[in-house]
Amino acid sequence: MKTLNALIRSASCVCSRQVQHVAAPRRCGLCSKPSFGLLFDIDGVLVRGKTPIPAATRAFQKLVDSKGQFVVPVVFVTNAGNCLRQKKADQLSHILGVPISPDQVMMSHSPLRMFKKYHDKCVLVSGQGPVLDIAKNVGFTNVVSVDMLRESFPLLDMVDHNRRPKLPSSPVVNLPRVEAGMTENTFPVYKVDVIVQFYRTEVLTGQEAKHFTKNDITPNPKAESIQRLYMRILQLLFRFRPECHYTVPLSENVQYPMLYEWVTPIMSVYMRMCQFLPVCHVYDFSLNDLLNPKAKRTITILSAIQNFLHFRKQRLEITAAHQQSFRSDMDRLQAYTREIKEAEKKIEKLTTIPPEQQAEAKELAAALAELTTNTQHEYQDVSAMNEKVAQCKTEIAEISQKLSQRRVDVATLKDELSKLKSQIVESPEELKSEMEKMKENVKSIKMSKELADERLVELQMLVQCASQVEAEIHVILKQLQDLQSSMYKTNQQKEEFQSLAAMNEALQKELKSLSTEEAQLKRALSMKLDKESKQQIRRLKKKEVKDQQVKNIYGQYDQIHLKREEVVKLIEESNRETKQFKEKMQKLREKCNQRTHKAQEIYERLLTTLEQYNKRIESIVVDTNADILKIKSHF
Repeated sequence: MKTLNALIRSASCVCSRQVQHVAAPRRCGLCSKPSFGLLFDIDGVLVRGKTPIPAATRAFQKLVDSKGQFVVPVVFVTNAGNCLRQKKADQLSHILGVPISPDQVMMSHSPLRMFKKYHDKCVLVSGQGPVLDIAKNVGFTNVVSVDMLRESFPLLDMVDHNRRPKLPSSPVVNLPRVEAGMTENTFPVYKVDVIVQFYRTEVLTGQEAKHFTKNDITPNPKAESIQRLYMRILQLLFRFRPECHYTVPLSENVQYPMLYEWVTPIMSVYMRMCQFLPVCHVYDFSLNDLLNPKAKRTITILSAIQNFLHFRKQRLEITAAHQQSFRSDMDRLQAYTREIKEAEKKIEKLTTIPPEQQAEAKELAAALAELTTNTQHEYQDVSAMNEKVAQCKTEIAEISQKLSQRRVDVATLKDELSKLKSQIVESPEELKSEMEKMKENVKSIKMSKELADERLVELQMLVQCASQVEAEIHVILKQLQDLQSSMYKTNQQKEEFQSLAAMNEALQKELKSLSTEEAQLKRALSMKLDKESKQQIRRLKKKEVKDQQVKNIYGQYDQIHLKREEVVKLIEESNRETKQFKEKMQKLREKCNQRTHKAQEIYERLLTTLEQYNKRIESIVVDTNADILKIKSHF
């Protein structure tokens, strides 16, 4: 008996383990996460304004299970940045009727969370909406907005005439200094010494590194040295040796192949650099940068390549570290596999039954098989009985509910019959009046539908007017761009005017010097007139020479005077042109202000009319629903 009880216990344990092993993969299959996700744009795809698109709501009902949770990972992406992620998530959950968390929303300012090196610095932030709250939510701790700048430096904002200060601003004390700023697709431009040191140590080798100096880049870059440097950079990155630039296959029938010796290396370097430099965010590389390089341009290109080489070096170090860790992991894995094989061999030795006990093991296995089959049949019978009992209970509950509902319906029908009998006996004329009222209500509903259609047509016309207003606004923006170009021209004319004024001052200084020379000459003449009696011959000769000098000086003076008059005329013409430009600018600004005011008034009228029409349509819909309910109740 003891042996049989032990066998039964072991069989039950084996059966329970088999049941668990059978049920486990089903649970894992149900709880397994999908291997894909969905990214949704918001404006124009799911929502149009504040109204959801019907197909989007139907699609989201299929993406959500009975508990209101997403079956597939879903993320909402938008380029809007005028609100917080929490507010956007609340709006979407309200519109779509699905619970959405802020972690599922990606806005235009969401990637700023990655720039952690700027979070502790003072940063200038501009944009729409609650800018300071958005910046603090992203991670920035010390923020300066454009409004704060305007309060501290009111003279910076001179566009709005209402905000223009009438009194001088007070000195700034409390505004912190902006320490960080970010621009798109930029790289640091290094100094010439840093560039030379980097390319000496990292790119060039041997005599080339010794001979490469600062004079090869500034003030006049040497084309040969820069071409050689580009060749070495290509050799470092792509293993493309400088000798390969000179070996270009040519046909045998080409005349004068010597002419190709100078062109082929430059063209090959140019083609390779055009393929490589877009990786460094330099998109306008030209042949002139190789043949006739400029200092500033070469510094920017070399700094871009230096930035890329820094990045490449860092990535190579990271990959080397990953490779080293991978090798160590592989060594560990090999050691673990060896140990596992040894353990498997030991397990095999332990699990193998000796030949003396194989007959008993077979008998025990047969007894266990019989017990498992018997227990499985019993489990199946018990489960079938439980299912039948549950079905019977559900049927009984449904029948009891239907009976209770029918009792309630019978009671309500009795009450309604008694009421209808009393109404028919007492007032048969009221039925006719009510039927006439029903017909009138139907006619009024039809009329309201026609009015709603007419209002929809009017709204479409208003939308077309709004599109025309947008076109006019685009024309105004083009005029503003023309104004900016004219302002640029006026600034150039002002610079020319300043240069002419400087020339005028120089000419006035020359006039003063000439006047002093004239006074000195007159004094010399007076002294020589006193000595006429003694030196008549010398005096006559000297007088003739001095008369000639005086004539030359007067001629120069006349020329200077003519030049001065020409300069004065040019200054007067420039003043007239500046006045004309100012008058045109004022007229154009007045026109722009008038048109913007008109556009704003039209836009406000449109908004008010649309709100009124929406309210009227909602009221009509409510009235129609109420009338339909009344009709149904009367019928």
